[in-house]
Amino acid sequence: MGFKVAINANRIKFSACHFLKEPLQCSRLHGHNYYVSVELSSDLDENYFVVDFIELKKEVEAIVKPLDHFILIPRNSTYLKIKEENDSVEILTDTKKYVFPRSEIVFLPIPSTTSELLAKYIHDKLKKIYTDKKITVKIEESKNNIAIYEE
Repeated sequence: MGFKVAINANRIKFSACHFLKEPLQCSRLHGHNYYVSVELSSDLDENYFVVDFIELKKEVEAIVKPLDHFILIPRNSTYLKIKEENDSVEILTDTKKYVFPRSEIVFLPIPSTTSELLAKYIHDKLKKIYTDKKITVKIEESKNNIAIYEE
C-alpha cells in the first residue's frame, strides 16, 4: 500500500457540546469546534485512484453532520446513569445531574466522548465503507490538541 490520499481538517468540522468524567475542567459541560482529517491508504484501483476525493469528503461529511450542534452523550459509559422520559433525558454523574431535551442529544456507542474515541467512532464508520483500505482519522479539538486513530 504505497499510495495515500488525505482530506484536510480545514473544511470538515462539527461543533458539539460534551463533558468528561475527569479532569475537573473537562467534567463541566463545554464545547469544541472539532476539525476532522482523514487519510486512506491502499493500492490504486482500475482508474489509478486510492479513492475519489469528492466521494471521500461526502462520506466523512455524512458521518460528522449528525453530530453538529448537539450534546454528545456516550451510551456505553460506565460512569453515567441515563434515564429517558418522554422528551427529556436525565443524566447523572457522581456529583451532577443534567436534564436535556431529547432533541438536543446524540447518543454515541462509545464509553466516553474523548477526542480519541470520537476519532475511532468516525474511523469505524468509514471502515464499513472502505473495507480494503487503511484509514487514519485525526480530530483537532483545538490547534494544539489532536487525537489520531488508525488501524
